[in-house]
Amino acid sequence: MTEPTVVGFICDWSVDLKPLSEGGHLRELPHVRIIRVPCSGFVRPSWLEETLTRGAAGVFVTGCPYGDCLNREGNFLMRDRIEQLHRRLQRRKVDPARVAMLAFGLHDGPGFLAQVKAFVERIASLPAPAPARGGRPTVAQPAGASEGDAS
Repeated sequence: MTEPTVVGFICDWSVDLKPLSEGGHLRELPHVRIIRVPCSGFVRPSWLEETLTRGAAGVFVTGCPYGDCLNREGNFLMRDRIEQLHRRLQRRKVDPARVAMLAFGLHDGPGFLAQVKAFVERIASLPAPAPARGGRPTVAQPAGASEGDAS
């Protein structure tokens, strides 16, 4: 069984990725691509949807521990956005378990890695998304857009 491709948007102020990553991927989970962001609240839900549309089996955002965000409330903001995104994905018949919010401190690398492994295992247990025309999975399309409009 091949490992699912997963993408993580990770706050610069949350978990220290230096000992855990190499070349934009997690060392222990090379199929997990990581993208650093200034704050978890910086991430837009449309980025998460686009990540799924472009073929990732799952996507997660990691922010600071709740109540300890360097940028005040970015992690609470992102958590609320993901809850809204889950409802939108459900309406569009996409399993909301494909999107997650994690919160970890700078020195909690082992906890972060364990949580990402659990997320990847959960994603691997889900049925594969149905491919759309062009080989892309059918995921949320913007209102009024058709499959042929996707680039």
